[in-house]
Amino acid sequence: MLTLLSGLAGATPLPNAVTGAGKLLIDANSSGREVLRNIPAEAAMERFVLKDDSGRQVAYVGLTEGDVGGVVFIDGHMAGTLTRKQAEAFYSCRGFVTSNRHYWGKDAVLWADSLLQQMSPGSTVELVFSGKSTMQSIKSIVDNPVLGQIKSLLDIGTNPLNVVKTLNRTREDFKDKQREDALIAALGAVEPGDEESKLAGILQPQDINFIGDDLVMAYPKYSVDFLVQQGRVSLLQQPSFLQLARGQAALFYRPRVQWTRCTPEAWFSAMR
Repeated sequence: MLTLLSGLAGATPLPNAVTGAGKLLIDANSSGREVLRNIPAEAAMERFVLKDDSGRQVAYVGLTEGDVGGVVFIDGHMAGTLTRKQAEAFYSCRGFVTSNRHYWGKDAVLWADSLLQQMSPGSTVELVFSGKSTMQSIKSIVDNPVLGQIKSLLDIGTNPLNVVKTLNRTREDFKDKQREDALIAALGAVEPGDEESKLAGILQPQDINFIGDDLVMAYPKYSVDFLVQQGRVSLLQQPSFLQLARGQAALFYRPRVQWTRCTPEAWFSAMR
């Protein structure tokens, strides 16, 4: 599981690191960066971070379970929450417009403004996690690189030659994982306001979408988008809405949505 949007940490108690089950208390002393890092991958539906017109950093995490549908942070501190219905409408509507060839991040500031207007203000909330993954979770979208290594160890068999080959392969896998971890850490350090060249220097985009003078630099392997405007990163989004819109648009579907109301101004009234 790739956690890039940790750019926003003291929230206690933490969910179980193995099962993802448990509780997470967010209060006035909690740092948004750590909160985003501590939400189990199984429970995260999406995460993004951007800067609004006032220069504030707005971060959001959508959740796959529980009464709380999403949590909003401003400049690293909790600002409010969304209900389950609101969070699903917010997710589906932005996916809908992206699937219709208008990447939602082009109007990210407008979406963020309405998000702040619709949230229920608050600085304390307790999130409860079951540890069960769903189709909507980022974890279900991003491949887990650990699975390959587990499979190779289970497939060693009894042939001594196979044992040697597998151990050598595992050693190389470990080196690859170290390089991958370094790459992920570098990508995770990119923040709104950073220059496009910094991102490209870490890793050339694996997919790209040109929007006038702007562009979306997407990395399907990690299911993350970076919107670049005027030569600087303005938005980080995971999972990659560009990737999902092109191949898994059904993940944006929810029943009883009035799709014509999927605009930055009316998304909150789109779900009947």
